[in-house]
Amino acid sequence: MSLFAFTNVRIFTGSAFIEHQHLLVEDQIILGLSDSIPETAIVIDGKQAVLAPGFVELQVYGGKGTLFTTEPTPEAIQKNYEEHLAGGTTQFQITYHTGPLTGMLAAIAACRTYRQQGGQGLLGLHLEGPYFNPVKRGAHLLSYIRQATIAELEQLVEAAGDLPLFLTLAPEEAAPDVLDWLLQSPIILSAGHSNATYPQAMQAFQQGIGLVTHLFNAMSPFNSREPGLLGAAFDSSVRASIIVDGIHVDFASVRIAHKIMGDRLFFITDAVTEDTRGEYKFSFNPITQRFEDESGTLSGSSLTLMQAVANAVEHVGIPLEEALRMASLYPAQIIGKDHQLGRIAAGYEASFVLFDPNFVLQGVYTQGAYRPFV
Repeated sequence: MSLFAFTNVRIFTGSAFIEHQHLLVEDQIILGLSDSIPETAIVIDGKQAVLAPGFVELQVYGGKGTLFTTEPTPEAIQKNYEEHLAGGTTQFQITYHTGPLTGMLAAIAACRTYRQQGGQGLLGLHLEGPYFNPVKRGAHLLSYIRQATIAELEQLVEAAGDLPLFLTLAPEEAAPDVLDWLLQSPIILSAGHSNATYPQAMQAFQQGIGLVTHLFNAMSPFNSREPGLLGAAFDSSVRASIIVDGIHVDFASVRIAHKIMGDRLFFITDAVTEDTRGEYKFSFNPITQRFEDESGTLSGSSLTLMQAVANAVEHVGIPLEEALRMASLYPAQIIGKDHQLGRIAAGYEASFVLFDPNFVLQGVYTQGAYRPFV
């Protein structure tokens, strides 16, 4: 067992910054903060970097030229892990686009195999679709959008076993008995790609849906006479993810949303990669500086969570402490992992990032090893 001591760092615990302390870690567990360094410790000089909890990503699609939807394999998950680890993400939910049942089952099988083979960082599978409102499908394929059935959902849950499932769906498209079944199932539900009216959305929240996927994007907007899903999210206690790249959502809109929602708002990247091998063909447009499908529809981001934190601080005006929580503690709370992740505290999993005052990632510690990037 290896004992590490991180020194010369400004430690963010998830609650506050701590100066002039050393962080002691043994393999994958945080031992705590200390005034002294044990003689047996491997010392890592952080060179005055900020040390903060590792980032938790609940919606990422691709990395290193491979979309998971196109290639639902353990190897594709590993590529995603490697690419997004370099952006500060130490734990993630791989995400599968709207597709056929066979593809969803293949995605589940790939995730289970990845975990069984000792694959690192995978928290679960996010199924974004296929139970959407077609008018808010975004870059998802219309041919696969359908209404949920209990029979199909039972197959997914049975196939998943102990693999956590996260599902984005349009609540107005779900039959009452199906929504009731889902809310009693182990699946974590989030409303998205939805054209729900304000009453429809509020009813879904009152029934038990507690999340909204990528606030502002692919949803009924806020209007004076019909507040829509966006207005319902503002006017309730639900939590919502948001993509802070300045493309999906204007920074002013992020600021307004955060003023209203506070700690109910958290970051995702919705990151994709350039991959035109399958039915989902995403390319980076150098003119618009965004990923688009063949029709020019915005189809994901090139964002990292480290960049999201920097954007939130520099362009939105969110304090650094809150921005770090939005990338770590809050998403960990969403999936019930905040007793393990999102804090620097004794007994927590040793997953954290080190970055300089310019938000340049210096390294990450996770899975019992330190990976320097500079």
